[in-house]
Amino acid sequence: MKSVFVAWKDIEDGMWHPMAKLTRDSGTYRFNYTQGSNHPNFIPFPRMGDRSKVYVSIALFAFFRNRLLPQNRPEFRKVLEWSNMTVESYDELEMLSVTGGARQTDEFRIIAQPEQTERNQFNIRFFINGIRHLPDKSIERISKLTTGDRLNFESKDDNQYDCNAVLATTVDEEKLKVGYCPRYFNCDIRSLMNNPELQGYELSVVKVNNDAPAQYRLLCEFSTKWPDGFMPMISEEYLAHTYKEEPIAV
Repeated sequence: MKSVFVAWKDIEDGMWHPMAKLTRDSGTYRFNYTQGSNHPNFIPFPRMGDRSKVYVSIALFAFFRNRLLPQNRPEFRKVLEWSNMTVESYDELEMLSVTGGARQTDEFRIIAQPEQTERNQFNIRFFINGIRHLPDKSIERISKLTTGDRLNFESKDDNQYDCNAVLATTVDEEKLKVGYCPRYFNCDIRSLMNNPELQGYELSVVKVNNDAPAQYRLLCEFSTKWPDGFMPMISEEYLAHTYKEEPIAV
């Protein structure tokens, strides 16, 4: 079983809200809205307008399918390579959660639901955000990073755009800024970084794509121990919407 959330950005205040969850289990997809979809500015998807229903399909829903490059497109293999995947290991939900499934025509992102590994670890992969706004010195430093290089996270409470911002820097004396953690992971990352039970974390480079657009330039992985009782994405907005009927097929 694998699950992802759909995050939606309210253009009025710039805040992200989880508004739906997609789960794949034994070849069947289940889509449900979350409490975040109660936001007054959010409009439900076409043909899935009832927030109290669970929608079931044996095929990936069009909303998600349209955020994937067709495999016969020449760009597909490039994005696959940038995401550190192969044709054999390709997984639709994994691709959506790593890349975010972003489209220029709307304000949605697909984000992974963290899973606890057999070794009791919290692992999550993402592309570093904000690279296109960095100075040339930082861009040059990113180009020299290699797989396995360590980076550092710093909480930036004074960030004017996001008071929960988490900055990624190099671990050398310069501590050069290389971008930001995706905003929708900030609360969980901060909680883990500040947990007194943990002895640290690893933020490592998975892949540097110097030939890629800024949003695919630097793929990283955050890893730490999964603390006892830790629950990721626990805000009320992630909770499932109240259902009133049985699931319906789409």
